[in-house]
Amino acid sequence: MKFIPMTLHYLRYSTKKWLDKFEQSPFDSFDLYMSAPQLNAFDYPLGDLIELDRELRRRKLSVYSITPENCTYPCNFGTQNRETRESSLRYYQRVIDTAQYLGCPNVQISTGFGYFDAPAEEAWSHVQDSLVLLTEYAKRKNICLFLEENKNTTTQVLVYASDVAKMLAEVNADNLTGMLDTDQMVFSGETIEDYFQALGKKMGYVHFVDRAHLVPGDGDYNLEKIYKDLKRNGYDGVCCFEIMDRRYFQDPDAAIDGCIEWLKKNTDEYKDYTGE
Repeated sequence: MKFIPMTLHYLRYSTKKWLDKFEQSPFDSFDLYMSAPQLNAFDYPLGDLIELDRELRRRKLSVYSITPENCTYPCNFGTQNRETRESSLRYYQRVIDTAQYLGCPNVQISTGFGYFDAPAEEAWSHVQDSLVLLTEYAKRKNICLFLEENKNTTTQVLVYASDVAKMLAEVNADNLTGMLDTDQMVFSGETIEDYFQALGKKMGYVHFVDRAHLVPGDGDYNLEKIYKDLKRNGYDGVCCFEIMDRRYFQDPDAAIDGCIEWLKKNTDEYKDYTGE
């Protein structure tokens, strides 16, 4: 199992800030949160992408996954609004192209949502149709898509592990796999066992965070047990610290330090980074 950071909580700083921190940290790869003002998926300058690639190579860092902003307007390929849905597909197309250029093998996607006063089946159908198109395009680019569930306060499409498994079966694409977010998992009353029972070998990625997407140890989840449950179920993939709470925006480096400290105290993985 491997742990990596995400860049989301560095949005109030320049790209150089997190590049410097990651280069000095035990981590050699990370999840790139693709959003303005750093790398706006809608309209970034080509020179910015080329410069980022140069910096990654110079610092011997790699992007494991790209997570574009995909839970808020106007990114939503489950909506009944056709214009928004088509725009969202073009948005993801650009993200997939960006991942290919950076040598990043994975892109994380969320399903979006339909109108809550409309039948959930409508949104489900739009999501399925969208995923068929995106997986076909991503396959040509050798990109795998991680499909994430959301809380029922966000969507009526994919909320539980069984929902993710059902969608994976219906789309039936080799380059589409499921994932879990520990905060959303606990919020929905599910467990690691529920996810492995539903997804099996299609469990491809983990967002590993405390309650409300806090640094491990800053909330009240029993993350040590969740970590052990992942190991017991044979998970040997990647876990990402998707730190989102704004309390970390002023000092994002401290959040990375907190994640590293938790790794030291609670896992067998830290020695793999440092040899300690």
